[in-house]
Amino acid sequence: MTSPASMPSDPPSPAGPERAGILISALTRRGRERFSGTLRLDGSPGGTVVMRDGLVIAAASPAAPGPEPLLLRSGRVAEDDWTAAFSAGAPQGRFAGELVRRGLLGSAGIEVVTRTAVVDALFAMALCGVHTCTAGLEGTPPLLPADPGLEPGWLARELTRRLTRADEWQARGLTAQSRPWATNARETTPLNDSRREILDRANGRRTPRDIAFALGRGFYSVMTDMATLIDDGLAALDPPPAEAHAGGAAPVPSVPEGFGLPRRERGAAYPGE
Repeated sequence: MTSPASMPSDPPSPAGPERAGILISALTRRGRERFSGTLRLDGSPGGTVVMRDGLVIAAASPAAPGPEPLLLRSGRVAEDDWTAAFSAGAPQGRFAGELVRRGLLGSAGIEVVTRTAVVDALFAMALCGVHTCTAGLEGTPPLLPADPGLEPGWLARELTRRLTRADEWQARGLTAQSRPWATNARETTPLNDSRREILDRANGRRTPRDIAFALGRGFYSVMTDMATLIDDGLAALDPPPAEAHAGGAAPVPSVPEGFGLPRRERGAAYPGE
């Protein structure tokens, strides 16, 4: 059997505006080959992509929330319910079905959250930069796969669209490393709940990624809302007031073992809290 180390690697990634080149080209190439296995992407922080018969069924990166924080931190599924469903269904590979059977999520809800997690992780990897991509053999299946899978051509188009938006944000100073803070204008400006939640956590220490984990929302969604809040004068990127510097920012964790979608250790706090 061929070992993962001996399988061919995709070429190094170019820098700058072509940062998504290696990722898109790897997805396209492996899609044509109807590849089944894992793509390990080296970057800052990089991540993993799981493919089955040329379709992407999971993607994970420490730069973006996966299905578990998207469901638990948002309050869509309670911690105790998640744990019970995991114990009953995960060992047999039917965790998604157990969530549906218990009425915690519908099939459509699982499809939305798994697809969101895949595209969000790919966007975060591309935005932060990918240097190399190495193909490995199949291993432990992801906990909540996006069935039946996402077509690489569609993903390439969606990534290009999102990165074009991100270039516009970066031209105005908003990046994945920014630490925005809420201005006094929020006290007198009507806001919907989702944007109010973001402002409540924009304290000059948290990055958009930290806020996404804290709220259980997609990284791209938080970046989109943050750009609007900055444009509206409700958040700022220039040095915040002195009190916003107290404390430190949460570190970016390393890529988890396996395929990046395991159950987190119970009781561990999510980054950015």
